[in-house]
Amino acid sequence: MSTPAPFKVLMLTSSYPRNDSDNSSVFLRYLANNLAQQQVDVHVLAPDHSLVDHTELDAGVTNHWFQYLPKQWQQLAYGSGILPNLKRNKLLYLQIPFFLTAMFFSLFFLCRKIKPDVIHAHWIIPQGFVAIIIGKLLNIPVIATSHGGDAFSLNTSLLSRLKAFTLKHCHAWTSNTKATAETFGTANNISTPIIIPMGVDIERFQSGNADTLLDQEHRKIILFVGRLVEKKGVKYLIEAFSKLPKKTQDESILWIIGDGDERASLEKQAQGLGIQNIKFWGQVQNKQLPNFYAAASIFVAPSVVDSTGDTEGQGVILLEAMASKTPIIATAVGGIPEVISHKETGVLVPPNNSTELSASIQHMLTNKKITDDCTKKALLKTNETYSWEAVSQQFISAFKHKKANY
Repeated sequence: MSTPAPFKVLMLTSSYPRNDSDNSSVFLRYLANNLAQQQVDVHVLAPDHSLVDHTELDAGVTNHWFQYLPKQWQQLAYGSGILPNLKRNKLLYLQIPFFLTAMFFSLFFLCRKIKPDVIHAHWIIPQGFVAIIIGKLLNIPVIATSHGGDAFSLNTSLLSRLKAFTLKHCHAWTSNTKATAETFGTANNISTPIIIPMGVDIERFQSGNADTLLDQEHRKIILFVGRLVEKKGVKYLIEAFSKLPKKTQDESILWIIGDGDERASLEKQAQGLGIQNIKFWGQVQNKQLPNFYAAASIFVAPSVVDSTGDTEGQGVILLEAMASKTPIIATAVGGIPEVISHKETGVLVPPNNSTELSASIQHMLTNKKITDDCTKKALLKTNETYSWEAVSQQFISAFKHKKANY
């Protein structure tokens, strides 16, 4: 009796780690790996880039990269992200037709070649829309996942109609939080979403070793991790640090991990405010982050709603801090309040308010009982809700159910 072929999933995305040390949409790499560990044959199609390492990244996951322009010209994806890249350089709009055309034909020919059981499109547009067209042409079911940026922004009349079309014609769609899902509305016969969050490697982030970082640093560390773009609200964190009492500033240091279009302006802001105890680390490999969380006294996520309407759909970085038992202060925007419960698993403050953020940082730095209570509850919630094994099983159930009923 022959062994049945493994279930085959083709993930389509506009961002994926380009090499072993890259953090670009690293949560999708974790998802792909965990699906593969549960005997799913996983293929990933993502944009090519000059930093792509074409050797195998992970066993059980086959990476495919579509080239849309000569390598040295491909600047639409990666870096700060497509929307911030477009905002920074309007000439990149000229790359969009090439990007979409290459994605369309690459997906078409790859589907013809590997014959996936389901296409899993990450972000509703453009990936979800492109996948729907290919799925209809080749008779393959499509599941689309919204991560937030596609929900909170991209709301012109045309793009809103494309989003509605995609959600009406995909065989199922998932959202990382209820807040993300509700942004699409319920009109136009859009089906009910399946709420499946992104997860976190709990064991990895519990194993952080702070010793190497703390050997030469004896101050309390206030930590930020993320892209340095408008929606992350880092300028409010820097301003909040400058408003701390002088004694607290002298005894603390602000560590900012990540890179992006706003880095130069943020460094200038810190200099203008006379902040001495601040360090911009730039990009740090995801596998090194547990040590930084272990060293931190507080993790702060000061996210805002940016000028395009974009904000946090879930805040995957919060899960890393929760798994690391690092006390969290975050802003009440997007899907963050579904991840962080105020005074239960962390502290929530209003966005765009450096004064309240500063007061909360001061309060948490001086109240160990509050931080201990929050971190214990946060770790419990992480174990119950956000393990990758549980998350990947939810996706597998959705894949196989829709395939069976296709």
